[in-house]
Amino acid sequence: MPPADPDNLLIEALIQGRFISAEAAQRARSLRAQAGLHPLTGLLRLNAVAESTLYAVASEVWDMVVMREPPNGASALAESTAEFARQHGLSMSWVWDKRFLAQSHDGGWDVAFTDDLTADVKSSFERRAAQQLGRIRWQLLPPSLFERVKSHREERPAEALTAGSDDIRALRELAEEGPTIELVNSILSRAVTQRASDVHFEAEEYEFAVRVRVDGEMLEQSRQPRSRYDALACRLKILANLDIAERRLAQDGRINARVNGEAFDIRMSVLPAAHGESIVLRLLRQERKPTALGDLGMFPEQSETFNNWVRLSNGIVLVTGPTGSGKSTTLYTALELANDRSQKIITVEDPVEYKISGLTQLQVNADIGFTFAAALRSILRHDPDIILVGEIRDEETARIAIQSALTGHLVLSTLHTNSAIGAITRLVDMGIEPFLIAASVRGLMSQRLVRRLCKHCQLPDTAPDEALRAVLERFSLLEGATPMKAVGCSECSGTGFRGRLAVYDLINFTPAMAHAIAQGGGEAGLNQMLGPQADQGLLRSGAQWVARGQTTLGEVLRSTGGA
Repeated sequence: MPPADPDNLLIEALIQGRFISAEAAQRARSLRAQAGLHPLTGLLRLNAVAESTLYAVASEVWDMVVMREPPNGASALAESTAEFARQHGLSMSWVWDKRFLAQSHDGGWDVAFTDDLTADVKSSFERRAAQQLGRIRWQLLPPSLFERVKSHREERPAEALTAGSDDIRALRELAEEGPTIELVNSILSRAVTQRASDVHFEAEEYEFAVRVRVDGEMLEQSRQPRSRYDALACRLKILANLDIAERRLAQDGRINARVNGEAFDIRMSVLPAAHGESIVLRLLRQERKPTALGDLGMFPEQSETFNNWVRLSNGIVLVTGPTGSGKSTTLYTALELANDRSQKIITVEDPVEYKISGLTQLQVNADIGFTFAAALRSILRHDPDIILVGEIRDEETARIAIQSALTGHLVLSTLHTNSAIGAITRLVDMGIEPFLIAASVRGLMSQRLVRRLCKHCQLPDTAPDEALRAVLERFSLLEGATPMKAVGCSECSGTGFRGRLAVYDLINFTPAMAHAIAQGGGEAGLNQMLGPQADQGLLRSGAQWVARGQTTLGEVLRSTGGA
C-alpha cells in the first residue's frame, strides 16, 4: 500500500477540525496541482486559515516542531542563520530566496523551512551536515517569523522606525534607501499583475499586512515585519507630496507613476490608526481602452435603450448603485459612444478617473470652493451639449443639474440608491420639486457588479440545485441553459473567478410615470406601475448571465441581494 500523501493528510486534518472549508481545500489542491504551491503557502494566500492555526495543525500531523523566536530575539536568529550559511558555503541571498532559518544546538542544527525546501535540497544538507555541520533537525517555519528575521538582518534596527520617533530626517533617509524603494515597487508591481483596483497597507502590533482588492474581493498579498512599515509609509508620503511628520490627521494625495510599463494616477488616503497609519492606494490607469456596452454586461435590448438615452438632446439620465458598482465605467462608455467630435462634452468629476481625448474634464476642489455646483454654474457658459456630473450629492447640485437638463442639455449623473426607481425618492428627499423631476428625467438605471467565472478552470454544473433551477425557470431560461461552477486555479489565484461584468435594470421614463410623479406619487406607486420589472430587473439580468455560464447564482444573489 503506497504511503499517504503528507499534503493531503494536512488538508484532511484541517477539514476534520473545521479549520477550513471543503471549498478552500479544493482551491488549495488546485493551486498545488496547477501552480505548484505548497498547501502551507496556498492556504495562507487564500486567507483560508490563520497562520498560527495552520502551523499548529501541520506540526501535529507531520510530527514536526514549529520554530519559535528565541528569547534573545529575531536578530540572534538572523546571526545564527548567517553562521549556518557561512559554514555551509551558502550566500545569504540564497538563504532568503529559499526561505529557511537555522539555529545551532548541541551537536547540530535546527533548520526550519516555510515550505519551499525540496527533498533534494534537504538530502544535500543532510549529507554535508554529517561531515561538517552535525545532525540536522527539520522544523516548520511560520512566514511571519521568517520575515521578522530577514528584516533584522537587512534593515536598520526597529527603534529607528518607531511611530513615536522624532527623527524625521532619519526616517526620510530610510525611505530613500534601496530596500524601501524596492519594497514599494514590488508591492505595486505585484498589485498591477493581480489586476488590483486598490492596495491596503494595515499596520498591526508586530507586522503589517498588504491586502489588495481584486474583482471586488479583498486578498492578502503579503505580511511584513512592523519594523519596515514607517519607512514604507514615509516613502509613499514623499511620492504623494504629503507631510511625513504628520501622523495624527488624515491626509489625501496622489502619485503619478509608471508600473509595469503602464501610466497610473494613484490616489492615496492616509488615516491614523491604533498601531500606525492605515494607507489605501487607488490604482487608476491613465489610459482607458474604449469599451463596448456588451463588454460591460449589457444585453442587446439594454444597449439599444441606453444608446437611445445618450442620443437625446436634453433631459437627465441617472445611474444608481452602491459605491464600487461600476457606475462611472458605464458613464464613461456612454461618453465614448457620444464622442464623435460633433458635440461639446464637459465632465465634472471627483476625481477625474480616466482622461479621454475630445472631452473637457474638470476636477472639483472643495478646498477652494470649486464644488460640483460651482463647476456646473460655470460650464453652462461654455455651451455644452452633454454634461457628466460625477455624482449628485446635495440639493444645490441636483437643482442645477435638473435646470441644465430643462434648458437644452443632456445631463448624465449618478446617485447612491439601492434601486433605479429609488432615484426619484432620493431627489425628492433632497428638496427637488416633483414637477421638476417629472419634466427632466428621461431614464433610470441601476447596476451591480458580479464576478465572471474563470475561463481556465470553470466546469459545467451538471446537477444544478433547486434554487438555481427555480430562478432559471422563473425567467424561462432553464431550457438551453449551460450553467457553470467555480473551481480555482493559478490564473484566478484559486478563487474560481477572473474579471467582472455588470448586471443592469433599465427603466424608460414614460409619460404615465412623469404624470404620477408630478401628482406626488411615491415609490410604491411607481413600482406598481412597473409591475414585475420593479423587483426583477437586476435578478433577471444576472440570471441570464448564469444561464450562459458566465457567473454563478451565488454571485448574482450576493451582489443584487436577490432583488
